[in-house]
Amino acid sequence: MRIDFRNDQRGYTLVLHQDLLGAFILYRHWYGLFNQRGGMKQQTFFDEKIVKREIDRIVRTRFRNGYRTTATL
Repeated sequence: MRIDFRNDQRGYTLVLHQDLLGAFILYRHWYGLFNQRGGMKQQTFFDEKIVKREIDRIVRTRFRNGYRTTATL
């Protein structure tokens, strides 16, 4: 699963993968559209309900901060 967000100045990407042992890996990547600033965070979850709750929390926060989703192919 991948969700891309953007506002006028910044971008934010969420990527969720499941590894071979069944753990869920949530990657967050944020970046500036007009500068070289950015970063990344990786979290590991073992319960699907918890990772879905975290994704919902992040999505609500992104929308509250003025981001909008972008279409991905």
